[in-house]
Amino acid sequence: MTAGDPERGLEQELRELRTINQLIGTLTSTLELPEILRIVLGRLKSLTQAEGLSLMLYDAERDELVFAATETLRENALVGLRVPPSRSLASWVTRSGESVIVDDVERDPRFYAEIDRATGFRTRRLLCVPLRRAGKLIGVIEVANRFDDVPFSEADRQRLEDLGVEAGEACDPDSLCRDPQAMRALLARAVTLVPSEAASLLLVDPAGRELVFRASRAMHPGVIDGLRLPSDRGIAGWVARHREAVRLDDVARDPRHFTGVEQQTGFMPRTMICVPMVSKEVLRGVIQIINKVDGSCFTEAELRLAQTLADHAAIAIENASLYRQAYLASITDDLTGLGNTRHFNGSLVRLIARGGPVSLIILDLDNFKAVVDSYGHLVGSRTIAQIGRMIGRLIRPGDVAARFGGDEFVIAMPDTDAVSAVRLADGIRQAIEACHWLEGEDVDLSGVTASFGVATFPDNAQDAESLFRAADTAMYSVKRSTKNRVRSAAKED
Repeated sequence: MTAGDPERGLEQELRELRTINQLIGTLTSTLELPEILRIVLGRLKSLTQAEGLSLMLYDAERDELVFAATETLRENALVGLRVPPSRSLASWVTRSGESVIVDDVERDPRFYAEIDRATGFRTRRLLCVPLRRAGKLIGVIEVANRFDDVPFSEADRQRLEDLGVEAGEACDPDSLCRDPQAMRALLARAVTLVPSEAASLLLVDPAGRELVFRASRAMHPGVIDGLRLPSDRGIAGWVARHREAVRLDDVARDPRHFTGVEQQTGFMPRTMICVPMVSKEVLRGVIQIINKVDGSCFTEAELRLAQTLADHAAIAIENASLYRQAYLASITDDLTGLGNTRHFNGSLVRLIARGGPVSLIILDLDNFKAVVDSYGHLVGSRTIAQIGRMIGRLIRPGDVAARFGGDEFVIAMPDTDAVSAVRLADGIRQAIEACHWLEGEDVDLSGVTASFGVATFPDNAQDAESLFRAADTAMYSVKRSTKNRVRSAAKED
């Protein structure tokens, strides 16, 4: 609570408390990591009103931080764009002289979607107010998408209208156009008064017919998602290693500052909060909050709040990780690392429901019993594991492979015709035939081969059950004759 304004301080504390309670409630409602990251980023954006936010997850195997969810304020490519007089909500404001709030722009015929297409930004809600000088309308200020993703209020409208009156009387359009810094400062004030993902200043052209974008800025998600940062680099790396939060009023002067990220984004950090996400003494990641939109420095209270949010986020990320591990265990064959029967059956049904062609390979090992009789069941299990890993390496992204009990394997291949499926099956057949020894063991596997059956939906079957039956029949026809061959249900070779 501030000494100078106790009521405002109390209001701020209550708002932060509500946000924390809402965060806890929403985080406990999901175990999906992408949804958790979205929720955390949204709450941080609403509370801190920052120009840049990054949530990095820690990859312990590679000792790296991975940018998993980011939003960065960027100057839009709209400056100089002219808006047709009869198009856009801003043009409507210039004609009517009235402010407008739209809570669903896609349903409003006045919305000019070409602006979003030009920037890659998605407008959901919009607030536009007129900018006047000496009673004459000279332009429009508009803000889009409140940070907390709630509708703009009448109080928001009033605050932005007051800013429009103040700015319009303070400077004329010509001088404003020649001062980019003043225009950026005006937009910064707009999003400080009404915390929003985007803001634009449009001024009427000298002929008085069209609006022209003179300044525009918006939060863009995912600009550096996937980027990896060694944990010994940068301020975030220092926070990860030491598990201590930092607050910086001048990032450029800090010796830990790493410029590699800003070189990729063009986004220059001035002030920063960086906090670790730790749960049960395990580092889960780091949260970085950069540059307040009003140009001020972050406070110690905001640092404490960010750490509180990070602590709850770490618990949610840990729970999501445990859920993911449990889920993977429930659908994975322990011996081979491929899918199990239950997972495969469901996957095949879903692939067929999407439409064909979908091909199915069934293979059964030949002469496997001789290995078990000679070396025992433990060696037999290791042999199956080795062949399962080989199959996993040879299938393509999107294919679904599983051990189907004993020494039988299945592979479902979406968007694959019979010819392509037979080709893949024969490649796996040759790899098994060429595998003469068990890895790390003096065990002869030269006699182990495999018999293959291939069937394709919709050519050979109309549903998952009949597709499996067709491939299985083709496989057993090889098993009873030559072995070590591939046979298609469509055409015997």
